[in-house]
Amino acid sequence: MLKDKTALITGGGRGVGREVALRLAAEGVKVFIVSRTESELKAVKEEINASGGLCEYALCDMTDENSVKVAAEAAVDAFGGVDILVNNAGMQKLARIAEMSVSDWDETMNTNFRGVFLMTKEILPGMEARKSGRIINIGSMAGRRGYECQGAYCSSKHALVGFTKVLALEEKKYGIRVNLVSPGGIVTKLSEDLRVSRGDKGSADDWMTVEEIADGIIYLCKQEGVAFTDELVLRRFESEPWR
Repeated sequence: MLKDKTALITGGGRGVGREVALRLAAEGVKVFIVSRTESELKAVKEEINASGGLCEYALCDMTDENSVKVAAEAAVDAFGGVDILVNNAGMQKLARIAEMSVSDWDETMNTNFRGVFLMTKEILPGMEARKSGRIINIGSMAGRRGYECQGAYCSSKHALVGFTKVLALEEKKYGIRVNLVSPGGIVTKLSEDLRVSRGDKGSADDWMTVEEIADGIIYLCKQEGVAFTDELVLRRFESEPWR
């Protein structure tokens, strides 16, 4: 179903982004990954290409408009267009709102929200011209409720919810499918400081894995027909249901 399609994944060097890149490549998708860390991008490219897939990458700072533009153009040039855009890049700074620095606030908002806008804006013209495409924005349970010491992160993810709703309305007429994935706690580098702040220094066995989140994203990439998933919420089984 996905063979020979092309995908651009932000934050593709590690965590959820890396796993999605590997999984899509295994499905025959030509994968283009971007992040700020070349060593991680190179490792993913080598792993995918060694297994018979096709992967290219570009360095990209999601807070910098020109960097995003150059990376998006490189992805389009590499494969002739982008069929699937996974806006995954994200960061988190932990602090009470009263104690958070303006620079940390701005960096979080610019990475998690403004960067999504910038990358989406670059990729949309090609999708609209082809009258097809998939855009999957990686949100969070922090976009559905509030958490102490996560003011900037929660704000960025709440903003992403509104952005995704409007994007879905505007792009429907072009045949572009827009989804939001809202996971709870995942074992990633991003969550390390959060788990420590909560006193969880163990193995986090009750936290979700990147493989489980990738399962949901691949499902959305393959969803066709009349039924459609606006938002896919993935919570830890041990967390409170329906909240």
